[in-house]
Amino acid sequence: MAITVKEKELAAVGISVASGCKPCTNYHVKAVREAGASDEEIKQAVADALSVRKSATDLMKAHALARLGQEGSHNHTNDPGSMNRVRELVSVGAAFGVNCTSSLKEHLAAAETVGISQEEIAEIAKLAAFIKERAASHVEHLIRAKTPEGHAKAL
Repeated sequence: MAITVKEKELAAVGISVASGCKPCTNYHVKAVREAGASDEEIKQAVADALSVRKSATDLMKAHALARLGQEGSHNHTNDPGSMNRVRELVSVGAAFGVNCTSSLKEHLAAAETVGISQEEIAEIAKLAAFIKERAASHVEHLIRAKTPEGHAKAL
């Protein structure tokens, strides 16, 4: 099954939100509306992306605290009852967007469970890589505007 334009744009909204890219979010919210997504579908994609982002933050906190010999906990697991095609496309993209290998493994397994193909995963990964690159370029542009000439060349 091929990813529809609406599914791809819902994933792009999630990736943009998870990656913290306002210009990307603006672009993809407009594009997903044009693709026919409802406000509820868009809100769900945002919520799914933020859940993945929070999970990634919690995982890294627990990891860092463990390096200090302290207890850190993370209890998030994907609720099988909440898995569906769009949610897992969004979540895979968001996990890629926030560089969370633990969340990515979890959502790749869930994606397989709901019948998302390897080709579709590759398409979402390519989209996530592109959005991450755009998000980084916006940040780099701001830094270059505020950095002396010599430092800008280091970026």
